[in-house]
Amino acid sequence: MSRPTRNPFYIVLGIIGFTFTITAASYCLSVLRGIRPQATLEQKSHPLEELMDRHGTSLLTGQLIILAIATVGAVTVDHMNSQKNRNSAKPENVLSDTSKPDSSLETK
Repeated sequence: MSRPTRNPFYIVLGIIGFTFTITAASYCLSVLRGIRPQATLEQKSHPLEELMDRHGTSLLTGQLIILAIATVGAVTVDHMNSQKNRNSAKPENVLSDTSKPDSSLETK
């Protein structure tokens, strides 16, 4: 049996999914700190929080677009692999089916 082709989109989905989770959590923290500004006046803001304030929405949007493209790519590669496997297995089934007579069609 031939080995199925590996899907490179799974690696992209794993990496971008992980970074999206970190970005979303950081963005939520930035929004929560923005709601209560009196508590943040006493503390200096972290550089990650400043990054999320300036570019958080565009980072999340870009990561969602990449996730959508990678998801469609992964599904497409899996579909093509299953079609290829089905087509390669089909001639064997046809040959084995035609060599055996069907007893249900015989008349008694």
